[in-house]
Amino acid sequence: CIHIDIVDKTMKKNANQIEIFRFETIKAYWPNTQIQTHIMSKDPSKWVSKVLPFSDVVYVHGDINKDLNHIISEIRNMGKLVGIALSITSEINNYTKLLQKADYVLLLTIKNPGNSGQIFHSSAFKKIEQINNLSFRNQFVLCVDGGVNTSISKLINSECIVSGSSVLKNPNPAKQIMRLQTDNRYEN
Repeated sequence: CIHIDIVDKTMKKNANQIEIFRFETIKAYWPNTQIQTHIMSKDPSKWVSKVLPFSDVVYVHGDINKDLNHIISEIRNMGKLVGIALSITSEINNYTKLLQKADYVLLLTIKNPGNSGQIFHSSAFKKIEQINNLSFRNQFVLCVDGGVNTSISKLINSECIVSGSSVLKNPNPAKQIMRLQTDNRYEN
């Protein structure tokens, strides 16, 4: 899958201008690849309708103190999958009702979402365990995002991971993707 982050100024003061036309290009180049869009905004409603035509999964933050029911309905009405993103500081038990509405759950495992190249926060393992122990855990896909590299990926109990810097800063990105996908089984 392809994971795209949208970061606006409500989450990061010096965020770059968001260029939605790039979504169309990505979808054109990879028409049969799942596109996951992570909207990092305290007002995701202004972005959802713009990314839905090009996205298969849309993540919105569950910890922004907004009623997300309308946004969840909008995503579902377009036949897309609902993703709920939580940060490393989120108390999982405070979001169980919201997580029950999710097809995907994204756990951000870094301190400052929206900033690439950070290290995986050690408290994430406990959060992942809490999520995996939810009684309705079989109803969603768990995705872990932030600071994931080959040494961390094999320790994570989730269906998918997002690894930007580890791949993009590697001299051989394709080989690095293979390493992440196979839990270091094929190092050479």
